[in-house]
Amino acid sequence: MQSPFQERTANRFSFAARPSPAAFYEVPTSTESLSDRELEVLRHVAEGLSNKEIASALAISTHTVARHVTNIMRKLDAANRAQAATMALRSGLLVY
Repeated sequence: MQSPFQERTANRFSFAARPSPAAFYEVPTSTESLSDRELEVLRHVAEGLSNKEIASALAISTHTVARHVTNIMRKLDAANRAQAATMALRSGLLVY
């Protein structure tokens, strides 16, 4: 049950309603597929590792990791690395 404040806010800003949680975490089907290396980087991102930690684990530069993360976010249409990881986990792209 929403508080009166939440109800007023929801009514006032209904134009900014969020998409349903299911739609929010679906991986777009029209996106390019992720490369094997991007999937590897995404697994590390989902584990919560920083770019520096991922670079060390994969023996690549932090710049290369940053480029992979950027490409992953673009391909998944994610706003940030956390959203990319969440989308991948919930859609089954990554399985733990």
